[in-house]
Amino acid sequence: MPVLKHKMITKPANKVIRPLQIDLASGKLETSRESNLRFLIRDAADQLCQVVDGNLDFVVRVAESDDDVDKLLLLVNFVMAAARRSVDELREAHLRLEEELTAARKLQEQLLPQTLPRARNVRVAARCVPARAVGGDFFDFVRYPRSGLCVGILADVSGKGAAAAIYAALASGIVRSLAQHEPSPSEMLEKLNKSLFTRAPEGRFVALTYSTWDDDRFVLEICNSGLPEPLVCRNGSVRSLAVHGLPLGLFPDAEYQSLRLQCEPGDTLLFYTDGVVESLDRYGNEFGIERLSRIVLNNCSSDADAVVDAVVNEVSAHCSCDFNFDDQTVIAVKVLHPRTETGARTGPGVFQ
Repeated sequence: MPVLKHKMITKPANKVIRPLQIDLASGKLETSRESNLRFLIRDAADQLCQVVDGNLDFVVRVAESDDDVDKLLLLVNFVMAAARRSVDELREAHLRLEEELTAARKLQEQLLPQTLPRARNVRVAARCVPARAVGGDFFDFVRYPRSGLCVGILADVSGKGAAAAIYAALASGIVRSLAQHEPSPSEMLEKLNKSLFTRAPEGRFVALTYSTWDDDRFVLEICNSGLPEPLVCRNGSVRSLAVHGLPLGLFPDAEYQSLRLQCEPGDTLLFYTDGVVESLDRYGNEFGIERLSRIVLNNCSSDADAVVDAVVNEVSAHCSCDFNFDDQTVIAVKVLHPRTETGARTGPGVFQ
């Protein structure tokens, strides 16, 4: 009689036996292979949710080995490793950009005068609200030593970042050098334009207004090369000063004409860069020249500081953003009433 031998069947400890399943959608009987593959894919998908949550250091693993799933997960983990390297490179690039912007901001701040001018018959206020990416706005004030004329400069250099700040420093230095010869505004812009044309990187330019003030005759002479038209408020009305010119550094033989304005006591003048009127609200609406003109009109009886404060505050309220996309620079000039002899200062006036 033969002896019946029993053979015990065991499964590896790491294997999970799943019964046959029926696919409810098709009604077909799934093999254990199909069922196992479905389970592994669900397991991997659940783990990939951590990647979606931002955990790029996560490595996807499944409980069992399967050739097809292993190949897929190997590809997924390679992609995640590449993504980690990309993120690290982006972080390093961001840090370098922040360092560059910090250096550019410091350079831009150094271009601005530490003290504002004071003349006998005029008061000046100025403010620059820099953009997040750092633009190229700057302003400056000097006095011609021989003629005694007071000079105001407002400029907007094309571009952003360190390149714009360096170009602004170049333009500022050339202006200071040429101002020693006491040129008229039109002469200054023509000489500055030729100098910048030979030095400017391709496509770079400077929009600039150069103004001289005769404190004895109350005469303001302005020359403009691409900045918005200045505003003047007189006797309850505001108008633009039609003085234009091509931006500097683009055409070597550009010519410029100046405008002479006979000012009167009580006049308020406003010089500004395009970042003021082109500031956008959340609906994409520009601040605009009409709104700016109303602010100047409503504050024309105030001093220069109050005019600048009103403009900056209104532009900030209009924008309602954490940072500007372009520099916003405003200069207000208030023409004073002549002082009586008992209170008047003697001498040519103070312009520091």
